[in-house]
Amino acid sequence: MNTRTIRPRWWLGLRGFAVFLLGGGLGIFAYAAVTHPPGGVPWGGLLFGALVCGTLCALFPGRRQR
Repeated sequence: MNTRTIRPRWWLGLRGFAVFLLGGGLGIFAYAAVTHPPGGVPWGGLLFGALVCGTLCALFPGRRQR
C-alpha cells in the first residue's frame, strides 16, 4: 500500500485557481470564437471567479480517501 502525500492548503487553492482559470478561459475563448459577440471578453469576471474558486478550495479541502 502506498502512502499518499498530503498536500498543503495553499497547493489546493492554487490548483483550484488554475483549473478554474484554464477551464473558464477555454470556455470564454470557444464562446467568443463561435458567437463573435460585440465588445470585449469579461476577463475581470474570469479572474474573480478563479480567485473565489481558489479561496474556497483552500478553505474547504475535499475529504481524504483511505
